[in-house]
Amino acid sequence: MPESPTVAVIDVGSNSIKLLVARAGQAPGRVETVFAETIETRISAGISRELPSLTEAAMAAGLATIEDLVHLARDYQPAALRMVATSAVRDAINGMDFIDRVRERTGIDLQVLSGTEEATYIGKGLRADPQIEDVHRFNQMDIGGGSLELIHFDQDQIKQAISLQLGAVRLSERFIQDRDAPLDASTQAAIREHVHASIAASGFNFDAGAGPLIATGGAIVVTRAVLAAQAGLKIEERPAYLSKAEIGKLAAELCALPLHERMATPHRPAARADILPTALITIDAALELAALDGLTHSFYNLRYGIASELLESQ
Repeated sequence: MPESPTVAVIDVGSNSIKLLVARAGQAPGRVETVFAETIETRISAGISRELPSLTEAAMAAGLATIEDLVHLARDYQPAALRMVATSAVRDAINGMDFIDRVRERTGIDLQVLSGTEEATYIGKGLRADPQIEDVHRFNQMDIGGGSLELIHFDQDQIKQAISLQLGAVRLSERFIQDRDAPLDASTQAAIREHVHASIAASGFNFDAGAGPLIATGGAIVVTRAVLAAQAGLKIEERPAYLSKAEIGKLAAELCALPLHERMATPHRPAARADILPTALITIDAALELAALDGLTHSFYNLRYGIASELLESQ
């Protein structure tokens, strides 16, 4: 029996640029990973400025990474290849310049997703995760470098989807004065209060009957990887449930360290050492608002949602 066709998705995120090559799984709605690659390429430096723009260095690094991933994707001869961008390009005043450069270098149109589109595709990707196929009412959180998405599902339908400017790069630039130093208590409190206020003002419904919180995004992956390493496990061997106590303890440990010591933490990309404490504080603050003791990590994210749509059209 011939293999089903593959599709490829390149996600140009604020903190990393990612490739997924996938094909339809054996069960309806499933997405099977053929190849995946993530390259830490922070194109979002300066995203917290009043007039955020992509620097020349960031655009050059982003273009180089995109070219590499396009070459990798085309090795699999995908039936369709789609490239999308999220918060960093969406918010940059020179985002169109970057889009034009991508088209010139690759021949591919880079689609900038709105916050609602981003949240919707993340939700669609999550429905391809077999670990939650029997969960029909839940909230989802995705934290990236530029934004935080919150989605409420009820009976497999998206009832509410919002995108907030609470990404780890954005908040780190805004609140951390000395990126090389430990995070003092007042800085941690300022980040937490801002996250609380922003989510509360958004009107997102964290009601008691909303079910579990399913979380995606690079910061969640790194958190699970670090906790797995501390237990002598691979990330896949470590349970997907991450307790609020574990997240808070790791946040406290990392906040107390200067940047050079954080960079030595096992199984954590050095490129994320400056923003991981901020991400952990944000996650912990969201759990406080949701009155939950923890969250469940899923690897199925934005790329899987777009891959699912591409596969449905084949």
